[in-house]
Amino acid sequence: MGLLVFHNAWVAILTYHAGMAAVIFLSKPCIPFKQIIRVTNYKLLILSIAFGASGGVLLYLLWPMLSVPPDVNTYMRSIGLTTTVWPYFVAYYVLVNPVFEEYYWRGYLGSSMGRPVLNDFLFAGYHLIVLTGKMGEPWLVVVFLVLCGAAWYWRQISRLTGGLLVATLSHMAADVTVILSIYFLTATA
Repeated sequence: MGLLVFHNAWVAILTYHAGMAAVIFLSKPCIPFKQIIRVTNYKLLILSIAFGASGGVLLYLLWPMLSVPPDVNTYMRSIGLTTTVWPYFVAYYVLVNPVFEEYYWRGYLGSSMGRPVLNDFLFAGYHLIVLTGKMGEPWLVVVFLVLCGAAWYWRQISRLTGGLLVATLSHMAADVTVILSIYFLTATA
């Protein structure tokens, strides 16, 4: 079931986002809007979106090897991800989650360092809390390393472009392909 068990997926994600929002707005001035939407290189934008989308494609292709428990559908329903709720959860997860995460992890906690930093590992580690018990342990190590790389990449893109839009759209592409892969893989299982 994982280290952190929420009985409702909405409660989990809304709590996560409320925590980030509280930290951001109670402790430090907001990042200017023009910094958020800055795009200076459209080739980099397209490359970054393709990079993000590759996450869900890999998940879809590797699913049979991930040692996902056979009762994953039961678990998904137990946390409120029923066929009625899925479309709303997908929309929120794809449109809101990347904005919050990029603003928090690469904006508020951003770093100008070219090397990996603690925040890259913390971003990946948070996701491991959510995934523990939902795939085989060796894959958790792989996912952790991939997410560390993605966090570092999105931080570098934000640093190079001077804004969060490219990283956010790349993250959005990752979230849409990952969540749709999970939806189609579990809905047909």
